[in-house]
Amino acid sequence: MESDSISASAEDKRPLKLLGEFEFTPQNIKPLGGLNQYSPSFNTIGLQYKNLLIEHARLTPKSSILDIGCGTGRLAHSLKDFIEPKKYVGLDNNARYLTMARQLNPLYQFDHIDVQHDEYNPGGTLDPNIVELPYSNKSFDVVCVLGLFNHFRAKWVANYIRQAARVLKPKGIFFGTFILLNRSSMEHIESGNSKKPFAFNNREGDGWYESHSRPLLNVALPELPIRRVFIKSNLMIKEPIRYGQWCKSPIAITGHDIVLARKGGWL
Repeated sequence: MESDSISASAEDKRPLKLLGEFEFTPQNIKPLGGLNQYSPSFNTIGLQYKNLLIEHARLTPKSSILDIGCGTGRLAHSLKDFIEPKKYVGLDNNARYLTMARQLNPLYQFDHIDVQHDEYNPGGTLDPNIVELPYSNKSFDVVCVLGLFNHFRAKWVANYIRQAARVLKPKGIFFGTFILLNRSSMEHIESGNSKKPFAFNNREGDGWYESHSRPLLNVALPELPIRRVFIKSNLMIKEPIRYGQWCKSPIAITGHDIVLARKGGWL
């Protein structure tokens, strides 16, 4: 996503506040990860993803859509004259952001899930490794995850992909953004040729991180294990993955890497 990442490429430049504590006011028009309703990027990025969902995820006015990590309601706002009110559900672990989303989009449903996250919800009571999404099996035509997985550890991403597959209807479509590590993107990072601020100088465990002290500010994860999770979850990826502008991909259509997958395959 064009403004989904908040950099911590230099430790002395990392945000003083947690990601979930940023304030949004008419006097502050910085994108702040694309969450700021007062920033022009809020509408620009929202409309961008609306169009991508229509084109690639077969979103229609009657599609039921789950927006995981909906934040302050950017995607919902872009869909307000397109998706029927009862067809959209937003889910997030930051209660303050959800209050903003509801105020901006009063006709849509926004649900709170108290998942622990060092940046967005430090006091959360639910474990992201094992949490179940609060929806029935086969409930949605489309599940989208925008600008969330670049703040997740690999095991959390795997659980959320499995949960997305569970709540998708047969032939339902998953649309998600990632920062994926493969041979090409790692070469770009190591040569200093990735689009700033994607430095990922801290490499440990299951990912590469921008900040050692606050690893969840921005995370890049190995592509191959994530592909395996999609296969095991009966989600077939539509090739090619649209690698993003962050690694200077020639097929980029947005800042982050886009994975499009369909439950049960594309035939």
